[in-house]
Amino acid sequence: MKKIGLLMGVLIVCVLAGIFQYKKIIQHPIVTTKDLHVNVKNGDTLYSILDDLNQNGAIKNLSIIKFYIKKNGVKSNIHTGKFFIPKDATVNKIITILTTVGNEEDVIKVTVPEGFDINEIAKVLQEKGIIKSEKFIESCKTYKLPTYIHEDANRKFNLEGFLFPATYEFKAGMSGKVIIKSMVDKFYSTINELNKEKPIDMKKLDDIIILASIVERETSDANERTKVASVFYNRLDKDIKLQSCATVLYSLGKHKEKLYNSDLKVKSPYNTYKVEGLPVGPICNPGKASIKAVLSPAKTKYLYFVLDNDGKHFFTDDYNEFLKVKAVTQGF
Repeated sequence: MKKIGLLMGVLIVCVLAGIFQYKKIIQHPIVTTKDLHVNVKNGDTLYSILDDLNQNGAIKNLSIIKFYIKKNGVKSNIHTGKFFIPKDATVNKIITILTTVGNEEDVIKVTVPEGFDINEIAKVLQEKGIIKSEKFIESCKTYKLPTYIHEDANRKFNLEGFLFPATYEFKAGMSGKVIIKSMVDKFYSTINELNKEKPIDMKKLDDIIILASIVERETSDANERTKVASVFYNRLDKDIKLQSCATVLYSLGKHKEKLYNSDLKVKSPYNTYKVEGLPVGPICNPGKASIKAVLSPAKTKYLYFVLDNDGKHFFTDDYNEFLKVKAVTQGF
């Protein structure tokens, strides 16, 4: 009996020692005295990276670490790039760093300007070396839309208008889905901020963004946005077509310094020279200022505006006056 008791005691001590050792390795897997710099390439997996670290003598007891990962179903979809891992990182911390964008050494800052459409955003992302433009565009077409984004088969992109213009930190090889989520999340947080300033009828959010996108493309002057918004609201109230040249350009799918009468006749659900009311969807991704202008437009009677020779817009509710100014500034 004494021998059995002694054996049980030894067994318990061994189990406790094993548990202690297990926890110690999970909490302190790195054995080097220096922080780690890990380069993850295409095709690498979490296990292959751990294998490399083990071979280089950077971590201890690889078997226990792999057992922990498998037992706990830890996320292991790592990103490519260069990562900084502090020497006191736990196993969970190492995995978090490798699977979360933001701690990499090769983060690329990308500024998406206000008023860029999806094609323009795709071009910027490709130029920055983050993702091929066609791959990003395909991601935009297949992305699962949040409930507040209206889905319409007649739209060029259902996400147009909802990829918020801002400065982001992305990385080379990042998926279109992850990029889009960052931009859509930024849009939603901005709407929440604006909603605190002035309650927004979320049922009308789609119309608000459509109109804000037109305002964004019609003027970059901060002092004009609310006036431009008022013109479109006044025209809508009077059942007058918006006749926005910006919507024609979007319909054409290319930039032109000057539009001709033939351009205004292009058949498109975006062409407000042809369609009544708002176009089928946003024509770009508006910034916060243009959204605010639509939420709080100036109170005017203006029905027309035209770019003057001084680079500003001339506003009026008199059609004849509008034609006179237009003839002087645009030559027709």
